[in-house]
Parts: sequence; C-alpha cells; structure tokens
Amino acid sequence: MNPTERWRFGGRAVLLAILLTALPAAAAAEASAATATAAADGASQLALRAAARAAIYRENPFLIAAVSRVGGFGNVASNAIANRMYSRDFAPALADAAAKLVVEPQGPGTWLLRFPWVNVAVFETSAGLVLVDAGYAPAGPALRDALRKLSTQRVHTVIYTHHHIDHMLGTWALLEAGERPEIIATAELLDEVDRDLQSRELTSRLNNQTLTDFPRSTAELPMPTRTFRGRLELVIGQDRFVLTHAPGETADQLWVSVPTRGVVVSADYFQPFLPNAGNGKRRQRYVTSWAAALRDMAALRPLRVLPMHGPALVGTEEVERRFTSQARMLESIARQTLAALNSGTRKYDAANGVSLPVELASSADAAELYVTPRDIARTVAQEYTGWWNELPSEWSPVSRATQAREIVALAGGVEPLLLRMEALRTSDPPLACHLADWVWLAAPDDPRVLRGATAAWLERLRRLPVPTQEAVEYVEHLVTLRLQLDALETTRAAVPLSPR
Repeated sequence: MNPTERWRFGGRAVLLAILLTALPAAAAAEASAATATAAADGASQLALRAAARAAIYRENPFLIAAVSRVGGFGNVASNAIANRMYSRDFAPALADAAAKLVVEPQGPGTWLLRFPWVNVAVFETSAGLVLVDAGYAPAGPALRDALRKLSTQRVHTVIYTHHHIDHMLGTWALLEAGERPEIIATAELLDEVDRDLQSRELTSRLNNQTLTDFPRSTAELPMPTRTFRGRLELVIGQDRFVLTHAPGETADQLWVSVPTRGVVVSADYFQPFLPNAGNGKRRQRYVTSWAAALRDMAALRPLRVLPMHGPALVGTEEVERRFTSQARMLESIARQTLAALNSGTRKYDAANGVSLPVELASSADAAELYVTPRDIARTVAQEYTGWWNELPSEWSPVSRATQAREIVALAGGVEPLLLRMEALRTSDPPLACHLADWVWLAAPDDPRVLRGATAAWLERLRRLPVPTQEAVEYVEHLVTLRLQLDALETTRAAVPLSPR
C-alpha cells in the first residue's frame, strides 16, 4: 500500500462529484454509483486504520500515556468528539458534549461553559445573551439547552474568536432553534474558511477529522453576518465589548475585552501550557504578534480572564504574571530564531539551539505538552523565509524515494541499515528513526523493513516522551506500517505454491 493511498479516496469522491455536473442525465446515475463506491472505499480504509490503531494501542499500552500528555487541552477529553468535530448527527459525540459540559459562573450574568476540549463564554445583558465562540458542531444542542437553563433571554450576538472548527460550528443548533443572532468575526475569517474549503481533504486529514462530515461550501456553515478589520467596539445593553484583531494562532484571531465587567476573553492566546504556537500541521502562526496580544491583554489589568481552553484566571496579579511570562517565552524564542537566521544558520538548523529562559522553563505554563520551543522556532523561521531549506540540492531535488534507494545501495543493501538501526534503537532512538525512514522509503514492500521500522518508532516513543501532537503522528505512521505489512502478508498467503 502506498503511504498516501489511505487519503486518495477523498480526491476520487470529490472529482466524481464535480464530473456529475458535466455529465448528461443518462450517465449521471452511473457516475453517482461510482461516487458511492469511492465513498465506501474511503470508509473501508478509515475502518481499517481504526482497527489497526486500536490493535497497536492494545499491544503497546504505554502509547496511551504518550499521546495523552495534553489531555483535553486544559479541559476534559472526549474520544467520541475528537475526530467528529464537524458532525451534527454523530450520536456518541452529541451525548458526550452534553454529559461532560460543566457550567461555571464567573460573576453576575457571566458564565464559562466548559465542554470537552474547548470553552464558550456567555454574557447576559439587558439586550440579550452575548456568546464568545460556540464550540464544535456536536456541542450545538448542549449549548442551546444550557443557554435556555441559564437565561430567558434570546441570543443577541455570537462573536467568533477565529475560524477553527472547535470555536464556531456549534452555532448551527442555535440557528435551527430559531435564534437569529448577529454573528461577528474579523474579515480575515472569511479568507481562512475559504482556504479550508479549498483544501477540504487536506484540512480534514491534518485536523484528524472524518472527511464525510466536512462541509463542501459556506452554505453548510454558520457564517458571520458582520465582519470588521482591526478593532470594533459594541454597546449591547449596558455593556461594552471591545474586539481586537491580533494574528496569533491564526491570521484571523481576535480577543474580547468587556471593561464594564473587568473581564477579558483571551481566545487561544493563553493556554495553561507552552502555547500551541508551533503546530507542524497547520497554516502559519504569528509568534511575535501572539506575544504582543498577551501583553496588551495583561495591560488592561482585568479582574478575570476567560480562555477558550482551560480554567478561568482570577485576579489582576495572576493574569499579569502568567500572561507576561508566556509573552516572554514567545519573544525569547522569536529573538533566538532570528538571531540564528541572521548569523547565517541554515533554516533547518535554526531551531536546534533554541530554549526557554531558565527562569521560565520550570513553570507549568511552559510545559511541553503539545509543542516544544523548537517547534515554535520553526514557525518563526517559516514566517520570515521561503520554502527552501538552504541546502543546495533541495532546490530541485530528486524524489525522497530515489534518494533512499541510492543510500540503501551505498550501504550495501537493506540488511546493513537494519542492523545499524537496531543498534541505535536504544542508544540514539531519533537517529534510528531517521534510518528507519530512509530504508522504508527505499523498500516499502520488504516485511523486514516494515518490522524494523515499527520497532524503531515504538522504541522512540517508549524512551523519549514527546508532546502529544508529535506522538500522535508517530502512532499514525505505525498504523501505516502495520497496514502495509498486513497487506503484504495477505497477498503472500493468497499466492498458491508453485508445483515442484
């Protein structure tokens, strides 16, 4: 099995759907049947991966801890919701969102609704309810029901802090219940949503979501009714809401100050661990602007901060200390990275020497649960440079597989590399995994290679704790290796022995 084949079904389904519009009616039924076949093939591949993943966790229980270091991103987690955040009808996800929701009062007429993974901030004003974010799609019904218990007021306004699926999709249930709020976001959110839709299969894969849940157009999304650029001040009832755009986790992100209540809603700028500013699978993140936003929020000296992940922060001094500390972390990483690049260090090496300031590194807010300082440094480098990694041969490279075959040939074949890989597994697991990648790219149909690579990656996960995001990707590679090995063994078992 080619490593990319597990996602090819999505492209097939979309291509066939497009062709339907150009085919005459007589051929449409045949093409529709082909689309259904492609979708079924895709579902089958997903089921195979799910079964392989479950078997890997069952056989290697230590992996559960390896991929769970970040927990529920400051909240509780939910396996039912994790891969179905676009779904409005996946019953286990809807049930878990309702069962695990915790409603926390945060002062008069103010609540933090804490779902698995993410929060929603609610303000009751004399003109109606104001929501900051609405969670993922499965949270919608539980959000609607919770609001009805909290207040008799209608929903006046929903503010989206950014376009990520766990922040805006829950609004659908409010709209279906007859609510007609004004939905406000930055103008940049429209561009970001459009990028997601253009890269539907890619975005679904990078977000570890189920493709069949993924919308095909903005008509299937609860889109903003009003957008702005820069700064927007709203007066709703007796309260003021000040919305400030500041690129951070996304290009469209904003934060909200409610000065009439001494509250700041900090969106995803603050997280109760090293911030997710170095995500290797998402679009560009803006580290220096992120740090500036943290300082701007702290400068307001709010009495209370409501983050969209994790518990509320209470007390001016607590907010100032923690926000300023995370700003210093991000600023330090950015300075170190730029200094390395300016000194002539190649882009691919610039992150290697980056570390947090000693006085901040032991803080709980610096815990490397999801990303590392080096991941954040790579994000900084990407913001200031192009795609080239400054290695001359990489400007117009031959394929990785071609390089790998040449390296294996120079080593004298697969066997010497496998032996060296085995020797390095305990003494230098990362280097062993580099060799595992080369030999796998060169000989993906060799069962010895698949078993050796599997052993190398398992050893790395066993010996070297890594952040959740990194661990999850290593496990997904283990799933690919296992499916390739299973396919080889099935094929060989089906081939009859030749007569002597």
